[in-house]
Amino acid sequence: MKLTDRIDIGGGVAVSPAALGAMNFGTTTSREDAFAVLDMYVGAGGNFIDTSNNYAHWAGTGDESETLLGEWLESRGCRDDVVIATKVGFDRHGTGAGLRREQIEYWAGESLRKLRTDRIDVYYAHTDDTSTPLGETAEAFASLVREGKVRLLGCSNFDTWRVADATAEAERRGLPGYRVMQQRFTYLYARSDMAPKYIFNETAGRERLRFLYDRKMPLVAYSSTARGGYADPSRLPPDLIAGKRYDFLRMTACELGVGAGALAVAWMANLYRVPGMPRVIPLFSSSKPEHLKENLAGVELELSDGLLDELCRA
Repeated sequence: MKLTDRIDIGGGVAVSPAALGAMNFGTTTSREDAFAVLDMYVGAGGNFIDTSNNYAHWAGTGDESETLLGEWLESRGCRDDVVIATKVGFDRHGTGAGLRREQIEYWAGESLRKLRTDRIDVYYAHTDDTSTPLGETAEAFASLVREGKVRLLGCSNFDTWRVADATAEAERRGLPGYRVMQQRFTYLYARSDMAPKYIFNETAGRERLRFLYDRKMPLVAYSSTARGGYADPSRLPPDLIAGKRYDFLRMTACELGVGAGALAVAWMANLYRVPGMPRVIPLFSSSKPEHLKENLAGVELELSDGLLDELCRA
């Protein structure tokens, strides 16, 4: 597999097998470094860039990532060469939470303005809103699709049964539904005795993977490199289980002469080759171009069927 390969995720949208996250661009990652990382990713053949209308509000206002990305798109003149994904529905300093019609319409307009574009390629419901009727949310998203402002719809931080209900409601109304899911996922298993920070941002487990395979929905895996925990064990999130699976990954990566993070990326990018597993698109970010190289190398790392099976069974 190569970064220049393209995966059809529906609606005529084709993306590279790994996505670049822009969450910290413009806040903890400087404009200069963000531009360099974006240039490197696209120069290497990547085209799938992920942001949100609230990134990174805990380190700024929430406008920084989309605004910087819009400036980069305009300065490089490459809008038609990339797939831009953004989101709506999460809180940003006490505003923006929810998937009501007025919320979706307002923030879609704000995202288009900041991104300096006329369309959003993939528009995610950033987290579930159980207080708003599914039909209202579906109608609001469908209006954006009809107007040409959005090409494809996705969901993030939803329980699988709610995705099923939302899909059924959209189908009942003859409206476009969610076609791609973004959720926490990495090589290591999550601890079952620790709740996630937000109610719906569980790490994807076997049941969710089976659901996605059945529904033919790709999984865009955020936190795919465990916040740098494969390169530096001290950074490993406490809600992930290290143990023998972690040890096997690091040992095997050493034998292959690559970083453990690169091997984890390779495993996710190749998981679709395992019977019953969905297409997984690892999503990762970097604050420096040199930090991006290892993850990109993982996309093109060749895994034999035997090694892929060993990694799955570890």
